[in-house]
Amino acid sequence: MTPWRAGHDTVLGVIGVRTVLAIPAYNEEQALPPLLARAAAVSAFDQVLVVDDGSADDTVGAASRFVGPPPVTVVRHGRNRGLGAAMRTAIQHLAKSDLHDDDVIVTMDGDNTHDPALVPDMRAALAAGTDVVVASRYAPGGREYGLSWHRRLLSRGASTLLRQLRPVPGVRDYSCGYRAYRLGMLRRALDRYGPDGLIVTDGFACMAELLLRLHALGARCTEVPMELHYERKGGPSKMRVARTVGGYLQLLRAVPGPRAG
Repeated sequence: MTPWRAGHDTVLGVIGVRTVLAIPAYNEEQALPPLLARAAAVSAFDQVLVVDDGSADDTVGAASRFVGPPPVTVVRHGRNRGLGAAMRTAIQHLAKSDLHDDDVIVTMDGDNTHDPALVPDMRAALAAGTDVVVASRYAPGGREYGLSWHRRLLSRGASTLLRQLRPVPGVRDYSCGYRAYRLGMLRRALDRYGPDGLIVTDGFACMAELLLRLHALGARCTEVPMELHYERKGGPSKMRVARTVGGYLQLLRAVPGPRAG
């Protein structure tokens, strides 16, 4: 494993605070190289972790051939296990590392639809005292481009429903995978729920599940506005509508709502 590089984070203003980019990836051979190049251009990351979720293409090779900085570490699943499993692997891998609790973990989709240039704003929000920062399409100033009407309806509908049934103050966008976390908050969640209980949904609903479980532990959450450019994505969508809807129903059963009174 590539050793972590200590740095001076001028945004957080703390010597030694490191920022790690974690990318769950499935069949992203074409999208990963431009995404990694954009991440490198921002000069915001000390390390990149790619979790290959059993890709059938050369996702592993695309990640391994990238010449940093930042250096890239690849963890492989032997078969496709779903986004929830890839997120569990990323969190467990980083929680066991020599990173400090104040270090920052940024998660981002591997399809090149998220802009790494938002990371300084997200780190500034963490520095202001939050534990989780969501890059949000629904925050004032946020936008989304290139989504089909059914994808837009599903994402917005799921977030609206969850805001009513499982409210998280400060958050509108429950499903976006582009977030920044304090590692100490993720470690607390692992200690509380266990490695198999932190995320039990395997599909796209896993991001909402992780948010709700962190909120239940007292995580302070906020958003920064994001422009989602889905037209940058190559290849067909990996979202299956029926499976995703089923995942959100599973989520509502798995994560209890607030108690009355």
